[in-house]
Amino acid sequence: MTRLALLGDIGGTNSRFGLIELGSMEVRDVEVLRNDNFKGLEDAISHYVEKRGIAGLAAAAVDVAAPVDRERITLTNRDWTFSAESLRKAARAERFRLLNDFEALAWSLPHIASEDLVQIGGIANNKPLVKVVLGPGTGLGMAVLAPVKGGWMPIPGELGHTTLPVVTAEELALKDKIKGKDRFAEAEDILTGPGMLDLYKAIAEKPLHETPEAVLQAALKGGDAAAGKTLDHFMTFLARLAGDIAMAIQARGGVYLAGGIAPSIAEKLKNPKFRAVFEDKGRIAEVMKPIPWYVITDRFPAFKGCAAALNAEAS
Repeated sequence: MTRLALLGDIGGTNSRFGLIELGSMEVRDVEVLRNDNFKGLEDAISHYVEKRGIAGLAAAAVDVAAPVDRERITLTNRDWTFSAESLRKAARAERFRLLNDFEALAWSLPHIASEDLVQIGGIANNKPLVKVVLGPGTGLGMAVLAPVKGGWMPIPGELGHTTLPVVTAEELALKDKIKGKDRFAEAEDILTGPGMLDLYKAIAEKPLHETPEAVLQAALKGGDAAAGKTLDHFMTFLARLAGDIAMAIQARGGVYLAGGIAPSIAEKLKNPKFRAVFEDKGRIAEVMKPIPWYVITDRFPAFKGCAAALNAEAS
């Protein structure tokens, strides 16, 4: 009987697939497919499986950028609708696991190699302690990984819709310029790609860039004062919010940054002032000092999470 399993990491632009032997964490046959070339997720999965001549699979685990607590699921940033059963049939799998994208990232945390992590302060601890992963992208995702008897339990969250952590008068003025005076601003209004662009347009007297990617690249390159100031504010908000969630859930196992933006700013985040913002929690700030903060640089961390979820289900 086959022990082969399919892994899928599905975003709005690309779908990434790989294969493992159940019980293993070694992923092979990784392929990235552009979603524009397929009419739906079932079509993309079928293409990947058929290309390899696979008649049947023992299991499949797919994570998607969308809530998965319903019968019919639609991707947050693409007009693809499907069900767990339609994906299982497309994969020709005996059993199927559908996960939220940050749920998969939470599952991955104990399996990411040290060389695929950039540590920013704190003290690494190999004990089974509460961990949290978050990441700005098109949205701001988050999940917690809690130790339980015999393993781990991922808990997806909605950090992006919490209140933007404004502290200074300058930050308040920027918030008002973006959202309006006396209006609620959520974390996703700034801590996303689109939010970075809005922040830049609030800062620049004469905006030169029209995409978040252009703002980020200009800031990283240097010489563009408005873009540089934008990234500085962006990282300050990110450090403060990461510290808030670390304090709130006592994430002594570490706070992990994931997604496309995080690896690009890892070196910038090493500036001690951002660690200071992360730790700045008033009377009990000392609690924050040992909590490590990491940037995930692994190209496909969600594969590890999908594999871990399948393996835990089978054990």
